[in-house]
Amino acid sequence: MDLQKTTHVVLLSSPGIGHLIPIIELGKRFHIHHNFKVTILVITSQTSQAESQILKSAANPSLYTIIQIPSSNISSAAAVSTRIRLTMRHSVPSIKSALINLPLRPSAFIVDIFGTESLILAKELNIPKFIYVASHAWYLSLFVYSPVLDKQIEGQYIDQKEPLKIPGCKSVRPEDLVDSMLDRNNLQYKEYLITANNLCKSNAILVNTWNELQHRELKALNGELSDVVKT
Repeated sequence: MDLQKTTHVVLLSSPGIGHLIPIIELGKRFHIHHNFKVTILVITSQTSQAESQILKSAANPSLYTIIQIPSSNISSAAAVSTRIRLTMRHSVPSIKSALINLPLRPSAFIVDIFGTESLILAKELNIPKFIYVASHAWYLSLFVYSPVLDKQIEGQYIDQKEPLKIPGCKSVRPEDLVDSMLDRNNLQYKEYLITANNLCKSNAILVNTWNELQHRELKALNGELSDVVKT
């Protein structure tokens, strides 16, 4: 293998099988369809037997290299999404160490939705940086536009009488919002907003959908919402 010409993609997975499996599958596709060298950094929960089993069964050196990074202990009193975001924040120094010590310089660094605070590492190391949204384009549209809604709307979203408007997309009823938006006074919402504001710090966002399925949302993300992403 000519290391000078090898494209080396580094993927970062936050704790939990719902984040780990999509990252592993993305890594497989990069190698099988593009012949990229793939390294997967996994922030492990240390307590999930299911996660440990998946890591064990997914081991496949011919497709990718998996590097496990033990997570810090975070108070279990917080909401699950908040614990994951705090865990990823505390793991930034360990992630930086892993990136620096890789034998082959990364050509790209791709994080999942909870790993956006690690994008600063790619900037420091001059590595192209991307976010992978394993959900769908409508969710990404809402996520991207959340900081704007936060400035436009007073009070709780759930108390609004009219659906919330997202440019280029179908409006969303207050009761259909994601859990993280239901209580604006909660730490969960504050952490959600931090992540939403971090979306613009990547070179691009990869989303798990296709044009025929979500043409309207993808058109909005590339059009009316593109300025929000680039802000």
